[in-house]
Amino acid sequence: TVLDYQPDGSFAPASYAFRGGEETGWIVERNSQPILETGPGFRLTKSTVCGICSTDLARRFLPYPLPQIIGHEVIVRIGERRFAVEINASHLARHLKTGCPFCACGFSTQCPDRITLGIDRLPGGFAPWVLAPVDALVPVPDHIPDETAALTEPFAAALHALDAAPPLDGDEVAVLGPRRLGALLICALALFRRESARRFTITALVRRTALGEAAMSFGAD
Repeated sequence: TVLDYQPDGSFAPASYAFRGGEETGWIVERNSQPILETGPGFRLTKSTVCGICSTDLARRFLPYPLPQIIGHEVIVRIGERRFAVEINASHLARHLKTGCPFCACGFSTQCPDRITLGIDRLPGGFAPWVLAPVDALVPVPDHIPDETAALTEPFAAALHALDAAPPLDGDEVAVLGPRRLGALLICALALFRRESARRFTITALVRRTALGEAAMSFGAD
């Protein structure tokens, strides 16, 4: 029994069951009614920690079915091993050989058949168990605590921004409002600057002194 996110932004208890297996696929039931057939390529994992994203707070405004178990910044366990879960359940993430052109050319996040953990149909991390795509499980090193590891998914978004538009020598990069994702973006920029030896400045635009001090501690100039 878990709490389902409702179309009006409230929560209501619901009973879920996952029936099936990694090779055959799963049937997801809510209150004894089938709501999703996943196909193969998902592993049943134990959810341990799940972060709260702005997407979760505004979930009812997104064009995906509700009610749903939300939560996509999740850390799971398989036995004694911990993993962060990539959220897009594409053919590539499920280790399926389908000939999908998006998965084949490195754009698996745009796979037309994907479902998304805690956002689009696939039940999310605010539940005892999670169906995780078999090739979307990222091992968490032992020295990183669960609460820090839960930032893997939003930090990946910051790293993706750098992949898409890496700063050049002489650039000045402005981060407007470095709160959750903005703070992680400053961390990513500072890491990229150190590793690439490129010369650019990182400016955090803030209204509050505490945010400015935090931004400086994360690597802003």
